[in-house]
Amino acid sequence: MSLPITIDQMKGTIGSLVYLWSEIEREIEISLERLSGEETQKPVHGISRSLEAWSQTVKPKDNLRPLQAELSDRLVALLRESLVIRNLVCHGLIGISAQFHACEPEAHLKVKLGDDALDLTWQQLQEMFDWMSRAGFLIIGLTNAALEVDAARAEEGLQGERYFPGPHGSGDTYAPQLFPQVAG
Repeated sequence: MSLPITIDQMKGTIGSLVYLWSEIEREIEISLERLSGEETQKPVHGISRSLEAWSQTVKPKDNLRPLQAELSDRLVALLRESLVIRNLVCHGLIGISAQFHACEPEAHLKVKLGDDALDLTWQQLQEMFDWMSRAGFLIIGLTNAALEVDAARAEEGLQGERYFPGPHGSGDTYAPQLFPQVAG
């Protein structure tokens, strides 16, 4: 981590979170239209409902597409966790701190909503933004796989993302939960 982390940088994390979620929501909406074969007459309202509708549609109903099933489960779990974080930040932000020296506590956003209270550190947010910035590509890939009739071709098309959320093709396995306090 490079110091300092300023208040302006921490405020920028809020914009990054909102922007990345906007992109993810748009990609899910487009994918739902593609999967239904037409523009939906009655669009699903709310990101939680859209995410649920999309995940039910792209998750294979058989055992012929294990990578597709695994990636779908993994992405949906991460998106649900980050949605909680988004909601906490958008509806419960109560403080922002900076870090100018290494001996100071890590820069963070302080959030509280109902019984949920967290300090979301700069590092945690950057790790979440890293995979969120690539989530749209995986949404497209899983949608394409769901539309593919040939299970082998569907699985082959997802091979480059098999280690998501690790860097593309890195061999890193599934990242640990960044915010265990929001586990669902």
